[in-house]
Amino acid sequence: MSLKDSINYIVHYPERFFRKRMKEQEYIDYVCQASGWTREETVAAMKKAKKEGISYKYYAKKRLWTRSETQMAQVQKNAAAARARNEAETEHAIEVVMEATGWSRLGAEEKMRQARKNCGSSYKDYYRFHLYERTEEEQREYFTLGVFESLSFKYNPDPTAIKTLLQKGRFAKKFDDLFGRIWFLNRDLSFEDFCAKCDGLDQLICKPLSSTQGKGIVRIRFADYPDMQAVYEDLMDRKKMICEECIVQHPDIAAFNPGSVNTVRVLTIVDADEDGSPECHHVYAGFRMGRGDLVDNFHAGGIIASVDTKTGITCMDAIDLDGNHYPLHPVSGLATLGFQLPNWDKVLAVTEKAALRLAAEKTGGAGMVGWDVAITQDGACLVEGNSEPSHSIIQLPFVESGKGMKYLVADFLD
Repeated sequence: MSLKDSINYIVHYPERFFRKRMKEQEYIDYVCQASGWTREETVAAMKKAKKEGISYKYYAKKRLWTRSETQMAQVQKNAAAARARNEAETEHAIEVVMEATGWSRLGAEEKMRQARKNCGSSYKDYYRFHLYERTEEEQREYFTLGVFESLSFKYNPDPTAIKTLLQKGRFAKKFDDLFGRIWFLNRDLSFEDFCAKCDGLDQLICKPLSSTQGKGIVRIRFADYPDMQAVYEDLMDRKKMICEECIVQHPDIAAFNPGSVNTVRVLTIVDADEDGSPECHHVYAGFRMGRGDLVDNFHAGGIIASVDTKTGITCMDAIDLDGNHYPLHPVSGLATLGFQLPNWDKVLAVTEKAALRLAAEKTGGAGMVGWDVAITQDGACLVEGNSEPSHSIIQLPFVESGKGMKYLVADFLD
């Protein structure tokens, strides 16, 4: 550590300490308001959780005041895993920035802390969005983790609504009319009912009830079994899953990667219009494509092309999680820029209907959701909804051009 770095660290330490305490007070205020507890009850609960390794931010973000004592035991494990993951990601981010800039470790850490204060960027945002190349004014135009979390705290205060999105069985029941396919859980189902539901089908897509990023999804082909009894017994022996009829996607959509259902991610925010009535805004859309695998998820090897929400035409090359651009799809060779998604009016209609329904939940609903939508020959159907959709897919495509995407949500920020 150089003398300059050491002096800089010492000079800025009191400011960082004070800023951390101020953020903790903001989280306490949020939990106090959302839970209905007194401030004393809130502080006591959050201090207790902190002793068990759960930060104030994690407590507020995960709405832990809604959890039972039994559930909190699992939360502690999840928090520990999240800490370990964050530490590894932070270390990687620092190394990338040091290599890209030539800065010392302490210098890189200080710049990243300054950016977090300036624009709410995480360490991962800092290197993925090349914020080390941007002035402080330019950084403030970027759609960062801090921006997303501000929206999340404001628009998604209802734990019940969040659970509807997290649990696939509950989601399918809530939006059954927008689901557009047969579905059932592999529990409390007789063989006769199973056969009735599968009549006319030759395969199923089965997903763990609370999985994310396409993890744990399996395809069950009936032809791989001696008979339907064997299929039934296999499914009943598996962990609890939602079993769905396979979506037959529009041929123009399937052409990009026939092995996966290539969905559209649509971010909606519901707020009140001038008359106080709920209004749905389509903030962002992206066309997600697989690269030979069963899933199209961006965080599981897929690619995404930003879409103009008004026209339904892709307006940027597809990118992957590392920010690499794909003017042509790596499997099909089709151009990813300038593609008109079919049935775009149906996509907007189904997401607006779903968004308004969820936002109307009695205790506050969920006003910001990332919907995954499949486009079929005749329309569009919901696949799932996400209360914490990735902000990276919104900002990453525009990093090379130096364009910040915060303007998309500026009107919704306090």
